[in-house]
Amino acid sequence: MEFKPPKILEFSRRELIATLFLIVSLLIGIGIKYTIDQHWWLPETRVVDIGPESIKLKIDLNRAKWYELIILPGIGEKKAKAIVEYRKSKGALESVEQLTEIDGIGTKTVEKIKELIFIDKLASSS
Repeated sequence: MEFKPPKILEFSRRELIATLFLIVSLLIGIGIKYTIDQHWWLPETRVVDIGPESIKLKIDLNRAKWYELIILPGIGEKKAKAIVEYRKSKGALESVEQLTEIDGIGTKTVEKIKELIFIDKLASSS
């Protein structure tokens, strides 16, 4: 009598295709999640000095992208994106104090960043 191993891992063609599809989908999903979480598209930066006075350039609130706004003290990714969304929905900002209309940004935050930002009146009118 010949010994035959049990056929535990034998799959039909349809089952193999379904399994391969699920594995590929899972790997693609993991890849997408990784790229979103790692922010690989942003330039590599290092914190040299955390003092607001060390920032030499002022940022135009009506032209800056969200990733440029995150260097401001008290403004993280969520608030920076909220500023950009506010500009899209309500139009250009007319004053720095108008930032307080955005959820999560209060007068203390505006006071912290007031010397680091500006609003170009000519760019906002066009």
